[in-house]
Amino acid sequence: MMAVREKSTDRQGRPLTPGARVRVLAEQGNPEASVVRVLDDYEVVTVQFEKPTKVERMYKTSEVEVV
Repeated sequence: MMAVREKSTDRQGRPLTPGARVRVLAEQGNPEASVVRVLDDYEVVTVQFEKPTKVERMYKTSEVEVV
């Protein structure tokens, strides 16, 4: 029997999936970024900011919100 794992969601219950646009609440100005990876077991997402340069950062799922 396979165990059903809970998928990561933002504070509003919207799913966090690769490619989703999110607002990063942990950063000043709440910039938008794209989700690159979701680590469900650790409740962490990796996001990529496009401006001013492409950079990836990791945040807790509670620190991002789907746009």
